[in-house]
Amino acid sequence: MIKSKVENIPVGEVSFLTEIPDISKFINSDDDALDFPLSISQLAQAAQTSVHTIRNYALENIIHCEEKTKSGYALYGLCALKRLKFIRAARAAGLLVVDIKPLLMAIDAGERKVPEDIQKLLLTKIEHRKVFLNLVTNQIEEFCN
Repeated sequence: MIKSKVENIPVGEVSFLTEIPDISKFINSDDDALDFPLSISQLAQAAQTSVHTIRNYALENIIHCEEKTKSGYALYGLCALKRLKFIRAARAAGLLVVDIKPLLMAIDAGERKVPEDIQKLLLTKIEHRKVFLNLVTNQIEEFCN
């Protein structure tokens, strides 16, 4: 019999398996208490993500540093944190980075209004997610009754 790795986690330990993160608390947290600009590790901590994730987003050109130190380290402002919060909320809703990247690129291009095709595509993907979530909800209810 093969044991699941989940069984190796002590019962009293808090993890993603025992506690669902409160994404709304994170999204609505007070950013004014932070002292901007932030280093990449400070930004990762404030955004409850990893430095690796931020570096990947920077490579994908969806997170931008505000300035650099004399030694070349990136410093991030409130805009980067708000963008990370949006990305986290979109990911929690089931969207992929590739789904929201066109929206972020349009914003970066300085477009006052997001192009209709980008809006329509995102809204369609969100509607599809809702349909799948409703199907799963119905199946769960059937299993439990």
